[in-house]
Amino acid sequence: MLVTVLGSGGSEGVPVPYCTCRVCKSGDRRYRTSYLIRVRDKFLLAEIGPDFRRQQLRYRFPIDYLFISHEHKDHIGGLTELKQIMLIAKIRIKPIQLLISKRFHKELLWHVSTDKEGVIHAYRKLLRDRKLIPNLLDYGKGFKLDGFEIELFKNKHGNLACGGFLLKSGGRSIVYLADAGMLYQKVEGLINETNPDLLIANTPFFYSSSKFKREDRNHTRRMRMTHHIGIDSIHHLQAGRILLSHSSHKSGFTHREIEKELLGYKNIMAARDGLRIRV
Repeated sequence: MLVTVLGSGGSEGVPVPYCTCRVCKSGDRRYRTSYLIRVRDKFLLAEIGPDFRRQQLRYRFPIDYLFISHEHKDHIGGLTELKQIMLIAKIRIKPIQLLISKRFHKELLWHVSTDKEGVIHAYRKLLRDRKLIPNLLDYGKGFKLDGFEIELFKNKHGNLACGGFLLKSGGRSIVYLADAGMLYQKVEGLINETNPDLLIANTPFFYSSSKFKREDRNHTRRMRMTHHIGIDSIHHLQAGRILLSHSSHKSGFTHREIEKELLGYKNIMAARDGLRIRV
C-alpha cells in the first residue's frame, strides 16, 4: 500500500489569509487534511475537504473509493467541487464507491437544508445521479472489497461521532483515527491487538488539553485547544509508525519545530503535503 498526504493542515489550512502569526509567516504550506491510499490497483481517498480541486490539479489522482469521517466542512466540503466536476461540467468519470457509516449517511440524507449550492445538496445529488455509490458500514464489522478489508470504528470528536477505520491488505494494515478527541477503550484495544504498520492521527495541537494543569492555562490558551487528541494520548499505542497530521497554525509550531519535538520518538513522524509512505 502507498499513502500520499494530499493535505496536512487543520481546518483553516496554513497559511491562513490575513493572519500574521509566526506559523503563517514561516513559509509552511498546508492544504486541508486528506489522504490518498493506493491498495494494489485501487485508490481510496480519505476525506474530501474544500481544497479538493487544488489537490486534484496538483496530484492528478483517480478515485475508486471515498471515505468521509464526519460532517465538518474541512472533511466533506469538497463534495461541492465533485458535483461541479461530475454533474455540471459532465466530465466522464466512473462512479465512486462511498464508504460511510449508516448513522452518518442517514444524518446527511435527513439534514434540513435548502441550500442548492451547499454540501448536503451536493451529497444527495451525487447519490441520486449514481455518481456516488454508498456502501453503508456498521461499526465493528469487517467489509471486504477489491483486494482489501476495511473495518469502521467510532471515536468522539466534541459532541460528534467521528468515524475511523482499520484497513488491511496483503498482510499489511493502516489505522486512520480521523479527528478523534478521545479514544474509546475498544478502539485502543483494536489498535494494540492489530499493531498496524501505520497509524494516522489528526493532531492539530500536538498535545491534547488533558496534558495541561491549571497552572498551564496561558500555554493552553495560546494553543487554543479543541476536541482532538495529541501526541500524549497516542505515543504509547502499538504501531509500526505513527503519522501526526492536521496541523493548525494555532498550535504555535512550524513544521520544522514539530519535527524537532519528535526527535525523542523513534516511530513518530510529522506529515507534510506531498509526503508518501509505503506500507
